[in-house]
Formats: sequence, C-alpha cells, structure tokens
Amino acid sequence: MNRKPALTLAAVGLSTALGVPPTFGQHAAPGNMSVLIVCGDENGTYAKCTSLDDRSLELHLRLDLGHHVTMMPDDTEEAEMQAAADAADLLIIPESVSSTGVGTKLTATSTPIINMEAFLQDEFQFVDPDSQSVDPGSPEGGAGGTVEDPTGEVDVGHFGSIPGETDIVIVDPSHRLAAGLSGRVTVYTIPAEINWAVNEVLAPGVQSVAALPDYPEAQSIYFILPGDALFDGSPSPNLRISLFTENNNDLGTYHRMTEEGHRLYDAALNWALTYSSGR
Repeated sequence: MNRKPALTLAAVGLSTALGVPPTFGQHAAPGNMSVLIVCGDENGTYAKCTSLDDRSLELHLRLDLGHHVTMMPDDTEEAEMQAAADAADLLIIPESVSSTGVGTKLTATSTPIINMEAFLQDEFQFVDPDSQSVDPGSPEGGAGGTVEDPTGEVDVGHFGSIPGETDIVIVDPSHRLAAGLSGRVTVYTIPAEINWAVNEVLAPGVQSVAALPDYPEAQSIYFILPGDALFDGSPSPNLRISLFTENNNDLGTYHRMTEEGHRLYDAALNWALTYSSGR
C-alpha cells in the first residue's frame, strides 16, 4: 500500500490501540505454532510493525490463540525474510506493508500465506501481473462501465481495493473460510475498503469463497492450494489465501470489523494453521 494520510497513535486511546477482540473462529487450530508477520509503516504513519492493526493482530495471535509470533519489517533483506518464512508455520502479510518493499521476496516459500495487501496479488501470481490495479477503485466505471470501456469518474481496474464498502457475499458457504456464514455478510461497522480481483485475471487454481455484493465477478476472499496453478501456470508452492481486509491507515480495519468480520478473519487464521500442521 502506498497512499493516504492518517491519524497517529496519539489520536486514539492506548486501550483502543491495543485492545484485542474476542475469538470468533468456528474451528480452533492447534496451539503453540509459529507465526511470522511481515509488516510495514502504513505509508509512513507509524514506525514499522507498530500500527493498530499490526499490534492487534500480534496480540490476538499470541494472547487469544496461543501462538508464537515474530514481527519482521518489510524492508528486511530477501534471504533473511525467506529463511524466517520457511521456519514459520504461517506467514501473514497485513496491509501495513509497502507492496514494492515486499515484492517477490516471499514467492518461493512453502509456508502457508495469508495476504491482506491488495497490491501483492500480482506478485503472488493470484492475478495476471499485467492486469490493471486501482488504488482504490472499482471493477466497473459506473452504470454499464467496464475496464475496457469505463463510464463516470471512478477509476476502474482488474484488481485492487474498493472504498466505502461494509458487506461481502459468501459464494461457498461450505468452505471453512466462510466461517459458517452464508449470503450477504456485513464485515465492517462503518464503510471501509475491501480487497478484490475480477475473475478474468485470476489464476487457474483460484477457488473463491466470497465476492463483492455489487460486483459478483470481483472476488474478495479466495485461495490457491499447494500444487494448483498460479497465473503463470506454475504450481503453487504453498497455500495462498487472499483476504478482504484492506486498511485505511488510521484506526485499521480490525477495529471496524463486526463479529462476522472477526469470524471470517479467525477462520482464515485457523484454517491456514490447521493446514500447516498437517503438512
């Protein structure tokens, strides 16, 4: 992510900044596992790995879920980052990172990945690297608009984040990533940004769990299993999960999420860790 001014930590109470919501996951993962969080500075808003979302995620994993957590800045050298990822049970990339800082440093690891940075979808070969990203924007440019023939003034593209959203639609309620939910689900208490990518640029191996309500062609929770095809046709070396949780640099989406949003968040954490334990 590379944009937008934001509030500082001083603008909110410390209890809010470090408060950890309860666990809403439907399936508990094995405890005492090793989680690596590669984190950034929210476009210069915080010191690296100290944003509200990053600290809340670390505390939630460590205190609520009982895991060992390492936080690594996104400008760490590739060899060191790769070694740390390979040694972990789960790698999490929150939106605080700079997509250019992370780049392709982590594309070779076999450790399961949860990615929440919209603009790493291309580096991880979730989507066609030559497709159009928007920061933020829409899959369509207004009534009847498309990427190729947009209308109105909204930036349009194939993947990115969309502003002013509160809901997603579960398209595969049977999957564990759906957290037992179905249909239209409100994930944010106030409108915020949601990550997405349209079907036409997704890798062959992508399996979708949730989409945007107004754009069913835009997937907001999806994954690729190890061995399934990335966009370039090569087999994925790991489980790769793309989550809807885009941040806005201020209070973070973690503090905006509804109970259902937290259920989906924990479902991804627990499924990835359970998957890792069975490798």
